[in-house]
Amino acid sequence: MNKELKACRNCRRITTEDVCPICGEETTHEWQGYVFILNKDRSRIAQSMGADNGEFALRVR
Repeated sequence: MNKELKACRNCRRITTEDVCPICGEETTHEWQGYVFILNKDRSRIAQSMGADNGEFALRVR
């Protein structure tokens, strides 16, 4: 079974769930851009997003 990826409307975490496993907010199929953060301390993108290590959408509607 191949599940579609969704993004959290709040923290932008990528998941296949209907509810974000990190913050508990609703997820959506309406997202664009994909960033995978391996080391949040060395990533300027992670720092500007306020994100931890993981997979995130750059833009969520």
